[in-house]
Amino acid sequence: MPPERKEGDLMALFCASEGAVLCGGRLYGPDIKISRGWKCDSREINPGDGFVALKGAATDGHLYLHQAIERGAKLLLAEAAELERLNIRGEAYSGVSFIAVEDTQRALASLAEEYLRRVSPRVAAITGSVGKTTTRELTAAALKNRFRVHSAIRSFNTLVGCSLTILAMAEDTEVLVLELGTNHFGEIEEMVSHFPPEIAVITEVAPCHLEGFGSLEGVLRAKLEICGSPRLAAVVFNNDNCLLENYMSYNFDNINKIAVGSGEGASLTIKEAEVRLDENGPRTSAVLCREGKDISLSCSLFGMQHAYNMGYAFAVASWLGLSDEEAAAGIAEISPISGRGLCKRSASRGWVIDEAYNANPASMSAAIRNTRAAAESLGVRKWAILAGMRELGESAAEWHRRIIGELADFDGVMLLGEEWRGCGPLPEGAALFSSLEELISKIDYNDLNDKMILVKGSNSYGLKRVVGALTEA
Repeated sequence: MPPERKEGDLMALFCASEGAVLCGGRLYGPDIKISRGWKCDSREINPGDGFVALKGAATDGHLYLHQAIERGAKLLLAEAAELERLNIRGEAYSGVSFIAVEDTQRALASLAEEYLRRVSPRVAAITGSVGKTTTRELTAAALKNRFRVHSAIRSFNTLVGCSLTILAMAEDTEVLVLELGTNHFGEIEEMVSHFPPEIAVITEVAPCHLEGFGSLEGVLRAKLEICGSPRLAAVVFNNDNCLLENYMSYNFDNINKIAVGSGEGASLTIKEAEVRLDENGPRTSAVLCREGKDISLSCSLFGMQHAYNMGYAFAVASWLGLSDEEAAAGIAEISPISGRGLCKRSASRGWVIDEAYNANPASMSAAIRNTRAAAESLGVRKWAILAGMRELGESAAEWHRRIIGELADFDGVMLLGEEWRGCGPLPEGAALFSSLEELISKIDYNDLNDKMILVKGSNSYGLKRVVGALTEA
């Protein structure tokens, strides 16, 4: 276990008056110490938390300032103009403080940047078209028995999400693991300018958010923004991705490049991998080789892609000083992650593969392959309940057509969303649905035995309800 530190040595937190100066704001109310608990959803507020009012596409956090106060928020970060418009004054709320700023998102990032500077942990950051969250969790697991590690509890992978993650970390954190997502150019660049990592991971470059990036080359350009960190000393990347491998071959010669993959030129070579699913649940195992030495890794996750994710996590842990044995032991302790290949029972011999969190063509194809292999090894029927993949731009129809082509050997297919319509002939017996309610009503809940059902699609379709219906039937 990590050695203990004395509480008196921890002086990273700062007062609200300092915070107001840092973000160019004005403090109203008592000069309290800034809490480590910050939320942007008033429903999640606990007594003593801080609340940041953000303007989003669907709602405005300023409308919930009163609710945050009622739930116990003691420090509120809000836009000065909105406080004026809503006629809110700090002196009207005993014991409650306000920092009034011009832009709450940028102000929150400034507070997080200063707190990160004071705590000064080593920072690892992970991006990629697929596998970010899983790699983040595997990396934290690999490190936790040596270091005090902090990472997001959810997919907090935006500037706001990373800011909230940082402001929630303990003052004695030694390693911070961030996840960086993006759907437009400049987003990752902004995050690394505030929160520069020492080591970066690029898991994959695949068709994702093509509405914003236009092409795979655009996706590559966006992910490579992580390498703009002024503190970057090493980058771990997928060597089997031709775009990534080619770019890395001719760039970033001033930093350590750690290539993970099964092909030639990998620093960490995946020699073999297998996935098992039985009464004890899933397990993915892989043998990797570095400088002639074999390393065995194993975790309770479902899917061949986790051989890569374990490799990325192992590479980060090794860079930060862990022995092979320490890193492997930590990786083996990870728990399955909801919505990302979580295997659940639907009947005594039935399985549901919960991939309901999100989808793009690369992750959809991988999930189909994993389900096919597992169903055939167990001798059960294979089914797929798939929702559309969003943000694919002008090429959306082609990507959906390709996925339909991969389902020809499935015993049953249920498709949700207009993205599938007009994408060519459906597999025999496949059905297309316009609403989630209609799809759920057509599932045969009396025929779940000897059946493995993959549930996957863009998160906005709400397929978690399908998973719940299947596992609670």
